[in-house]
Amino acid sequence: MPRPLNVILDLTSRCNLKCVMCYFAATDRLAFAPFDRQLSDDGNLPFDVFERIAADLFPRAWRVALACAAEPMIHPRFRDILAVAGRYGVPDLWFPTNLLALTPPTAAALVENRVTTVAASIDGMTKETYEKIRVPAKWERLLACLDVLNAVRREKRSKTPRLRIIFTWMRSNRQDLAALPEFAARHGASEIDVRFVSPTEGVDVTPELLSGEDPNALNAELAAAANEAVRRGIRLASYPEFEPPERRSRGLVARARRRLWRLRAGMDRYEYLRYGWHQSLFGCAYPDRNYVIRPNGAVHPCIYWDQEPIGFYPADGLDRIAAGAPLKRIRDGLRSGKPVGTCATCGERRTALYRLRGSEAPDAAPRLPTYPDR
Repeated sequence: MPRPLNVILDLTSRCNLKCVMCYFAATDRLAFAPFDRQLSDDGNLPFDVFERIAADLFPRAWRVALACAAEPMIHPRFRDILAVAGRYGVPDLWFPTNLLALTPPTAAALVENRVTTVAASIDGMTKETYEKIRVPAKWERLLACLDVLNAVRREKRSKTPRLRIIFTWMRSNRQDLAALPEFAARHGASEIDVRFVSPTEGVDVTPELLSGEDPNALNAELAAAANEAVRRGIRLASYPEFEPPERRSRGLVARARRRLWRLRAGMDRYEYLRYGWHQSLFGCAYPDRNYVIRPNGAVHPCIYWDQEPIGFYPADGLDRIAAGAPLKRIRDGLRSGKPVGTCATCGERRTALYRLRGSEAPDAAPRLPTYPDR
């Protein structure tokens, strides 16, 4: 069976941290629209609903993310969820996490159920910086969890799950970016994902923004870290663009060298070409190929969509959602050049669309371009 789909789920609406740049700094639980629709009292996606989603979508998915906005490993049945997901042989089964809930049995379940990548959010390369940003995390606990993951992979002689480190760059950790490649290599990471901190609903991150800094200095720091990572054999899963077009060398040799470096770094991949092709054909690569599912069962066509859902689990299924009027309006709008809903103003900006109950979404702020998330 063909696997054209990219599926993103939120297993829970909660997190075990209150990081300074995150919406969880202002709330204990995310409220996903429609606010009057809930599937559980504890904010977790019910296990039987997950089973229904997995049976419906995973056989047709080439990539599944078991988290997006919250911390998946605090779901009380996370290992059972891994066992279900592992049945379907998804080529790229992964999730972002702060890693702090990892235990040896969970690490073993990750290997046994063929999780491809664990993307650990680590924004500080020292105890002081890490604990200042990731409240109330403890540096020693993080290092212990990294050791657990590596020990279980060695014990089971498995190269997976690969470790990716997500690093949100801000004023508090600006100097730590330079140490990221060495830290990643020391702890067995094969990829890094660097992004700028951005305006976040419900939290004042103004003191952390780098938007007022000298862009030439920022680009130089990004370039140095990227080159060091690639020298160490670490791929760039996602990374800000640090070479303005007007500063790139025009000669044939220089362009060839740049292309080879980007291939080695993982910045030019077949999936990006495929994404661009679908975008050129239909105005956007997401509708019909991406399904985002929240803990209340709401289904969206992409992570940027902030209008009414295009369907609900468990009442609806993929066939009904794909043939439904809401998704058809989105498709028709994109293909006619008259986008509707969020599509009308979307520039695929990487801003949070997770609304806190009773608040209005702020204007989306432009960010420096990054490569598509995995």
